Amino acid sequence: MNDEALRRIRDGFDRRVKRVLDAERGRRLRRQKKRPPLAPGRGNYVRPYSYSIVHFAMRCLLLDEQIGAANAALIENARHYLTHPKDLSDRDSFHWHADVLTRLIEMFGEHGSVAAGRLSGQAEGLIMDTLWQYARRNTTIKEAAVGRDRTWRIRESENHHVQIFTTAWHFAKLAKGARRFAHRKYRDGTTAAEHHAAWTEYMKVYCLERAKKGMFIEVGNDGYNAVLLKGFYNVFDFAEDPELRRRVRCLLDVYWATWAELQLDGVRGGGRTRVAQLGGDRLPLSQTRMLGWFYFGLGPQPDQLWSGYLAGMTSAYRPPAVVADLACDVEGRGKYAVRGRLLGRVRRGYWEPPDYRMRTEEGGVCSYAWCTPGFIMGTLMVEPRRVEDWAAISSQNRWGGVIFAGHEEGRIVPQVQAADGGYALNTQWSVQSRGSLICQKLRTNTVDGAMRVWFSRAGLKKRVEEGGWVFVEAPGAYAAVRVVRGDVSWEASSDEVEGVWLRCADAWSPVILEVGCKGNFRDYGAFRRAVLKLRLSARDEVLRYAGLSGDRLTLDMKQRALPRVNGREVSFARGMAFDSPFVKGKWNSGRVTVAKDGRRCLFDFNGG
Repeated sequence: MNDEALRRIRDGFDRRVKRVLDAERGRRLRRQKKRPPLAPGRGNYVRPYSYSIVHFAMRCLLLDEQIGAANAALIENARHYLTHPKDLSDRDSFHWHADVLTRLIEMFGEHGSVAAGRLSGQAEGLIMDTLWQYARRNTTIKEAAVGRDRTWRIRESENHHVQIFTTAWHFAKLAKGARRFAHRKYRDGTTAAEHHAAWTEYMKVYCLERAKKGMFIEVGNDGYNAVLLKGFYNVFDFAEDPELRRRVRCLLDVYWATWAELQLDGVRGGGRTRVAQLGGDRLPLSQTRMLGWFYFGLGPQPDQLWSGYLAGMTSAYRPPAVVADLACDVEGRGKYAVRGRLLGRVRRGYWEPPDYRMRTEEGGVCSYAWCTPGFIMGTLMVEPRRVEDWAAISSQNRWGGVIFAGHEEGRIVPQVQAADGGYALNTQWSVQSRGSLICQKLRTNTVDGAMRVWFSRAGLKKRVEEGGWVFVEAPGAYAAVRVVRGDVSWEASSDEVEGVWLRCADAWSPVILEVGCKGNFRDYGAFRRAVLKLRLSARDEVLRYAGLSGDRLTLDMKQRALPRVNGREVSFARGMAFDSPFVKGKWNSGRVTVAKDGRRCLFDFNGG
């Protein structure tokens, strides 16, 4: 894209923020209900209630309207937590909105950078009281020690972990210069200044380690990734240490570059984790996508404010031009593979919350996606290991499949059905090269669900069943699905998501997904004829398949050997942390390059 087009996209950020805020102008506070505990012995589930408060307050203080009501709501929210200390420490309530509380103080408090004094002294004081009680109860300076784990000892889950330590850092930053808090001692006998210094150094290493090892464990999770990033926007905007700000900026830049190369119209494709079977596995519901709209104008305008992107939409951070080019120039990106190595394995005994301890000497997860202007197909390739070898945040609801250009809901998704309809661990493994993907239910999975394949109603048409294959047409691609063994049946969607399931009578049968760009074939019939000629063998419980690209895939149906592509075993060793034509970074180097059409940025997380 030319410089003028990119300038318009980037300069449109403020206009897009204004459009969303103006749509909210004048609305009164609509409190969400305080809900009972999610499990016995826990605090009340008041996250939605607090979200409704801080959404309202941020909008009012930004627009300079209903200031009294906004302050009253924040006071009410703070008093709730001060009188319900169990709610303050519950993992699903307070720290989820703490990033907005600290941002409100930074922007509108006594020394606010946007409009000092809009946040009343009483509201600011009570918010600081809640943050103090949270920090002293839930964080110790020992947790900020890098040590053997190099920030890969993870508390609760990846996004929880970051929410906890960015809250701890931000409160300490505010408290170290505040008369009421500077000399108070945490439970471990340390001060806010000591905590702030420790967490500052911890976050520098955290950013470096993510660049070294392929970024996040909750791979491509558009909800949890947005929740994880929001505290880093605060660090970028308000950190006093220039090296910390630089590394956090690099982290945001690399994240958005990897998102940009894997999305069509703001919908991210490729392998993902923790994508529960509750609709989000089949719909483009995403707070990250909403942030993508603010940055690049991709996808629909958000219809309301959400905590997951409040920090981003009010931050000074903007992706660099090369990332905007990568996001918006889908045709110019062409056809390419995106590969990566990611952490997923754990040290023995540390695979469940609240204490994950990752194995860092090797990757464990091989991500692969084939990207074209008409579709993006991807998966996370893993060894057929027992569930205890993986962090649950890595093995939970791994997602692989294809999304299609032309309709935001258009997709085909192979999936092992979860027993409760939502969550499952270690369900399937796979092998992919270009437009050919094979997946199979793992014998070490934690559910006994059926193997099935989702076909969206939106974006797909002309379904044809022929020669054991199911064919469909998308706006820019053709697709075919083959259940290797056993009968199949069709089931209607059991929820409000429109589409159908192809259900395998044999739950252990591999499923083949073959997708090709329309431009490669004269018409739909030519694609079908080409697929029907493909070679397929399942002798001796080993599936051998040659796809339209000519690549040969091999999958051991007994799950005794690693999958192969063109005769070579898939490697789960170190390799490249990031490997595409646009984003490259060697494993453990901490240096990532993003380049496209003459634009190039080197992000060196090592310092200087």
